Amino acid sequence: MNMDELKAALLDGKKKKIILDTDTYNEIDDQFALAYAMLSPDKVDLLSINAAPFLNSRSTSAADGMEKSYQEIFRIMKLVDPNADIPVYRGSTAFLTDKNTPVESPACDNIINTVMNSDELIYVVAIGAITNVASAIIKCPEIVDRMVVVWLGGHALHWQNTAEFNLRQDVPAAQIILDSKVPFVQIPCNGVCTHFSTSIPELAYYLGGKNELCDYLVDIVRSYTKKPYGWSKVVWDVTAIAAIVLPESLDMVTIPTPILTPDCRYAFDGARHPYIYVRHIRRDPLFADMFTKLANK
Repeated sequence: MNMDELKAALLDGKKKKIILDTDTYNEIDDQFALAYAMLSPDKVDLLSINAAPFLNSRSTSAADGMEKSYQEIFRIMKLVDPNADIPVYRGSTAFLTDKNTPVESPACDNIINTVMNSDELIYVVAIGAITNVASAIIKCPEIVDRMVVVWLGGHALHWQNTAEFNLRQDVPAAQIILDSKVPFVQIPCNGVCTHFSTSIPELAYYLGGKNELCDYLVDIVRSYTKKPYGWSKVVWDVTAIAAIVLPESLDMVTIPTPILTPDCRYAFDGARHPYIYVRHIRRDPLFADMFTKLANK
């Protein structure tokens, strides 16, 4: 699939089969993203959900972060639809140590089995460290010809570095994705996705009191800061779901894939294979669509 074909496919309005790969407990944005995907059944056929690892102040290890994310997936699913029957898989319990050795996990095998047994193109939407996806590529390289990867990861190409949380946790995994020639859409964080921010008053106005799911989402944002005055929060991961649900809210261009150096910087070679780079988020229509679906679920 060339990038013109991929862009056309993203914009064709047809339902896509997706695997969502998410570090759901990392902060507050994955919860919005998962709910938004589930509440967009006209665009999203959510085949399964993988828990991704993370390590920060909300976890004691990559494995602990993955397990907390696994449990948070079920909490959000129950709030969206108590009868939801979407398979959920535990992911990597560690990050890659090199570019040749996969981290074995049910999530890794889920990606391989789903992609290889499907007659249709599978979209893997990754909104955390991309360990599960990279492990699947190492283990079964053939999948790169049968899937698309959409990833919220790294910073904008003009940024001083690309030491973004999802990327810097597992640099070898990010290098694998960038080097694999898999059809790939990157949504950068600082310099692009930072435009997609909201505030507690805005969330309370559009979502507060609408239903149990909305109250949960408003509460986790409210609890995320001890200084709410004048404070705003980027809801990063929703933009990756937007690539499937509302692609017209993303300004997408085709450019050569950058080279990721070990110290989290980009290098450039104009002869590299192309990929789709998102350079701007149209904030208002995306928030409008998500708020409407959350409030009216």
